[in-house]
Amino acid sequence: MAFFNGAIWCKIGLKNRSNAVSRQRKTTQHPHPDLGAFLARHGLALNAQQMAAAARVDGPTLLLAVPGSGKTTVIICRLAYMILACGIPAEHILSLTFSRAGAADLSSWYRRLFGDAGEVPRFSTIHSFALGVIRAYERRYRRRAFDILAETQPMLRKIYKQIHGTFPTDADMAEIESALTLARNQMLDEEAVAELMPEAVRFPQILARYEATKKRKRVMDFDDILRYAYGLMKKYPDLRADFARRYPYINLDEAQDTSPLQFAILRLLTGRGGHFFVVGDEDQSIYGFRGASPAMLLHFKAHYPRAKVLLMETNYRSTAQLVAASDRFIVFNRGRTPKHMITQNPPGVPPVHQRVASAEESYRFLLAAIRSEGKETAILYRNNESALPLVDLFEREGVRYRLKEHRPLFFSHFTVLDIRDFFALAKDPTDRGIFARIYYKMDCGLSRQQMAAAMQAPAGQSVFDVLLALPGLPEWQTDKIAAEAKGFARLKTMAPGPGIRLILDGLGYEAHLQFRIERGYREESIRQKLKIIRILAGRAQTQTQFLNRLDELAQIVSSQAPGPAAGVTLSTIHASKGLEFDKVYVIDAVEGEFPSRAALEDSPEGRALFAEEVRLFYVGATRARRELEFVSVSGPDAPAVSRFVRRYMGEEEKSAAQPKKRRRKILGELGADYLAQMRREKQRKRGASRSRRWHPGDVLIHRRFGRGQIASVAGRTAAVRFETAGEKKIDLALCEARGLIRKGNDAIRQKI
Repeated sequence: MAFFNGAIWCKIGLKNRSNAVSRQRKTTQHPHPDLGAFLARHGLALNAQQMAAAARVDGPTLLLAVPGSGKTTVIICRLAYMILACGIPAEHILSLTFSRAGAADLSSWYRRLFGDAGEVPRFSTIHSFALGVIRAYERRYRRRAFDILAETQPMLRKIYKQIHGTFPTDADMAEIESALTLARNQMLDEEAVAELMPEAVRFPQILARYEATKKRKRVMDFDDILRYAYGLMKKYPDLRADFARRYPYINLDEAQDTSPLQFAILRLLTGRGGHFFVVGDEDQSIYGFRGASPAMLLHFKAHYPRAKVLLMETNYRSTAQLVAASDRFIVFNRGRTPKHMITQNPPGVPPVHQRVASAEESYRFLLAAIRSEGKETAILYRNNESALPLVDLFEREGVRYRLKEHRPLFFSHFTVLDIRDFFALAKDPTDRGIFARIYYKMDCGLSRQQMAAAMQAPAGQSVFDVLLALPGLPEWQTDKIAAEAKGFARLKTMAPGPGIRLILDGLGYEAHLQFRIERGYREESIRQKLKIIRILAGRAQTQTQFLNRLDELAQIVSSQAPGPAAGVTLSTIHASKGLEFDKVYVIDAVEGEFPSRAALEDSPEGRALFAEEVRLFYVGATRARRELEFVSVSGPDAPAVSRFVRRYMGEEEKSAAQPKKRRRKILGELGADYLAQMRREKQRKRGASRSRRWHPGDVLIHRRFGRGQIASVAGRTAAVRFETAGEKKIDLALCEARGLIRKGNDAIRQKI
């Protein structure tokens, strides 16, 4: 069987399934002894909702469990009841979850409570089960499946180099791999794939070449395991029936983390009426970036009409005031099953919103708090790089901490690398290699030909002197190059903080970043990187100290192992899922970051992302057992505090649901920094609107290329035939904004 069988980009359509699975569902009926007596014999007790869930053995079932409701205990008790009391053979039960850690945790819990009492069911990840399907196919049909690719990065890096001419950074690779996972798990079509990354990345070409290379080498990657298993189960009903017969009872934990592709596999396996016990919580579905979706839970009864939906609403983790605040917050989200989280725990202390005057003061506040706390504490945030100022400070102050994520992708992001290059070129303006990397990121309007000419000049001469000596430079460009040379001379002696401001505002890098944003790069990611690098730069006296500290932090992040007595955990909210702490601080919850700019867009995608970010905030808040504190920066220049914080704290009466369509309503809640970005976006759109006044046949004068006539217009991009420079493509709006083009008269020579 060929690996790619047309199921690669298919939609989930299982209406015409074979009846082979349903025939296998006629399993032996087992007695259902008294659950309460069984639990009592093992020294266990459950509440009424937990009892109803643990007693549900037959048929499809959806159990929606709020945070801290004891779902692991219920899953383990139910499995033991099925095996030890109902007499269901353990080998007929398959318990699935998304991660290896989750499967190992369930197995450990079962063995701890019931391991000596009988056989243990199989605990597995969905990927491991899918691999078992592939191996069974090989044995049954005597065919060899593709080998598993141990590492995808070498192949992807080579493909990227073939397409772009340069090797990708680690940050580039992380984004490409994330897009690959999303494309396959969401079973996206080619049009949707093209929207996953900025056009400049050329992701569809990378994906197509990656798939072709794997097929030629007869290998499959981690996500292909799922696609391959799905295709095999669809094509071979007997293979599917074998697994349905082997595992008539299937348990799925963390179902909100399941992707459409994973759910498609499980639907093939269970039919429409199998013994399928699904545990999850759509309010905690936060992994949309890797293809997970709460849709499976919301539409479970449509797929399984005989299903019973059960709730577990008692939280045993958090104090009453925290439970009440979290429940009030999440009910404003859309796309959820109505339920209310309750607790019998003591009231405890209310959540706190701590406001400080500056970002640096917020870190000092956290440092002092951690030193005085004697309890298990976590500092949570949305974006990985939010940890870096704290890591820097805690390392300097000797505070023990645990960092959940160890991938130093921040340091290989293009914004960080570019700023390092600007400082390096200021230090050595004769360095041709650095100049070649950033010449087009300055405000000089340099062409590749001019750059190439500068590269040919004798070594040891400033690149700016070489450029100024080039023949035929127009006056405007001479002025710009001279100004850039003076700017780099100033930059050489500046402290890193003011130096970064000069790079952005005086040397043209801000315009380059805006250009990237207009080409589809995420603005919030770029702004977040700049914010962190400015904070770190502000702590250094010299450029050398600053650049060396970046190297040190990269090493610290990548090599850190948690100490045995770490006083505080630093974690993204995503990585904190499943954990709990006595006290939780949430930082960097501001408009434009959390919720993100993309989530504030009035579009189907924006509304879906907004709903997921509401859920993400809810997950963060429900990690706290006893105390929860939000730390925000106040002041006229600070971004506005997140509407999520205000809603959680009861600081506003307005709903935390998706923002109103009226743009003014949104703008009224945003801080100065975000408002400035929105104004720039508005100006950009005005520029795009202005570009529409250009039409094929129009004549223009370009400050560099001279007179030309527009041959075609596609959006903001025009193909222009210049009298002396030949045909070139230009960005009309950007050229207008920079004053590079103006309308010409129609007296143009016919030869163009």
